[in-house]
Amino acid sequence: MTIGEYEITDPRTRPCEFCGQPAAGRVMVELYGGSLWVCHQCYELLKANRKKPYSKVMDRYSVLACGYHISRKMARMTWR
Repeated sequence: MTIGEYEITDPRTRPCEFCGQPAAGRVMVELYGGSLWVCHQCYELLKANRKKPYSKVMDRYSVLACGYHISRKMARMTWR
């Protein structure tokens, strides 16, 4: 079973860990040392924002997956 061009890694109906909506199939996204099971729409959203670490989308992902604000951490790292 696939979502668009990607293979579904969890075919059960479960809530998306990014948006909270029930999804018939989810894909695991791993970024910044954390991972989330996301639906197709959230996967495309994260894919589009992957190279924008200061965006609100990536900040939300890092808080949910890693437990901290990745953009703030990266900003502190560049100033030291």
